[in-house]
Amino acid sequence: MQPHVFEHLRRLPESRTGLPLPEAPDGAVRLADNGNPWGPAEAVRARLREAVADPALDGLRRYPPADGGALRAAIALRRGVQPGQIILGNGSTELIGIAARAMLMDGGSGLAARHGFAAFGQATRAAGGRFIECHATDTEVEVGHLLAAVQPDTRIVYLGHPDNPTGALLERSALAHLARALREDVLLLVDQAYAEYEDPASYPDAAQLLPERANLLVLHTFSKIHGLAGLRIGYGIANPDLAGLLERVRSPFNTNVLAQAAAATAIGETAFEAASRARNQAARAEFLAQAERHRCRVSGQAGNFMLMETVFPARELVRDLQRRGVQVCPADGCGLPNHVRVAMGTPEDMAAFWKVLGPILDNLGCGCS
Repeated sequence: MQPHVFEHLRRLPESRTGLPLPEAPDGAVRLADNGNPWGPAEAVRARLREAVADPALDGLRRYPPADGGALRAAIALRRGVQPGQIILGNGSTELIGIAARAMLMDGGSGLAARHGFAAFGQATRAAGGRFIECHATDTEVEVGHLLAAVQPDTRIVYLGHPDNPTGALLERSALAHLARALREDVLLLVDQAYAEYEDPASYPDAAQLLPERANLLVLHTFSKIHGLAGLRIGYGIANPDLAGLLERVRSPFNTNVLAQAAAATAIGETAFEAASRARNQAARAEFLAQAERHRCRVSGQAGNFMLMETVFPARELVRDLQRRGVQVCPADGCGLPNHVRVAMGTPEDMAAFWKVLGPILDNLGCGCS
């Protein structure tokens, strides 16, 4: 029996971040974790091999640079900002937690659109805050609903851009309106984990709004297009004053030496990003064609995944696919009990997925919806 002093922790929902199923067996088609199915760039692999080549592992027995100075400089150069505007995290999920603790230290509420990334609510509640969800659908987030839901005690507004698992993406004008209309004392956190999968010429990058809004934090990760999810490394971009304040909440040595080395190489691999982006676009186009063939309703404007609606509880489909060697992610943890999220894999992965799912859908006689 746990002491009553821990009762407040029982009110927190169990974490739903990460894979919701047992580890996939060898040979399974893994379409649940939204990573890059081709792994990291070859230059990154070489850098990691170099980092562990020393027989004495001298570089691993020492603490990593506490401020990640070399990595911050590389990121700043790529993003066109100053190193003092960069804060590093053990994945961008840790940075969500850092922001929540910083803003909710004296209480208050955090706000996000319904069906958004589960880490927003988890971080808010773990920091002692009240979590508010505004109206949204499985295809769209409206700025008007977000602004209308802001309460007097709201201290942070979260936005997935694109959102996970819905793939919803705001237009440039809508994003700018949110940044300009949101109360100045509220932190606007824009999670751009999947931004690199979008066309750089048309993607509405929230970092462009930093000159207009002091309380803005824009997150990126190396877990997705860079293929480094296992190393846990991400970063935030903010105005220097805000970045300096968030540094006071960040734990020292929160990013390890291998992650820093790999990320410093990955941030410069623009050709690899472009190739991965093109592969993802091709995979999405083929997925949409197969979904139409099997009369299956899917949604999602952006990212490296699609959201699929089912005619029965999604967990049943997930378990059925798991038994057949295919792993996808149920979206019930985000309030979508009849949806699954399917990451875009290699052509071989996707062919195996449809080989299993196609007959299931066809036997239903009406596809997914």
